[in-house]
Amino acid sequence: MNGEFRILLVCTANICRSAMAEVITRAMLAGTGLPAATGSAGVHALTGHPMAPHALATLARLGLDGRAHRARQLDPDLVRSADLLLTMEAGHAAVAVGLDPAAARKTFTLPEFAALAAGTGQRRYRSDTAERARAIVESAAGRRGRQPAPDVLDPYGGPPEGYDTCAKTLGESLSHALGALLGPR
Repeated sequence: MNGEFRILLVCTANICRSAMAEVITRAMLAGTGLPAATGSAGVHALTGHPMAPHALATLARLGLDGRAHRARQLDPDLVRSADLLLTMEAGHAAVAVGLDPAAARKTFTLPEFAALAAGTGQRRYRSDTAERARAIVESAAGRRGRQPAPDVLDPYGGPPEGYDTCAKTLGESLSHALGALLGPR
């Protein structure tokens, strides 16, 4: 089960939060050595739609390009094929697990996983390997408590500043989450 580590980011329509998170994740993983694939989907996707204009503008201010993005619907095959599902809300996680109950141990809200994965260590695995990343996911699942998982607020329909705030939240959470997956640098 070595090889590529697959991360799926999930939100509602797949035109704001998960779409921005996918682009940010790809940028953060570039050149790290972790054999990873990233994707995104929505539980009520606006299938085929591009990223929301304010989301594109926010990414552009960060030096990132989301113009190639097209929204897609979350389905059982996407859930099954992912090694880690990072959702923007607890409700999105519930939909993913409803599509495939076996996904419960690999499905988290993004802020939840960032907090749980921090400090998991996994020193027995070499950094930058899919095997290590899978062990971090399993360790985080074992540390999950009963407290409600935090959500990433949806900026859609709000002012442009809301997209900037969302991107900052995504970047901070992804930095912690990916840092744990990658190991010591």
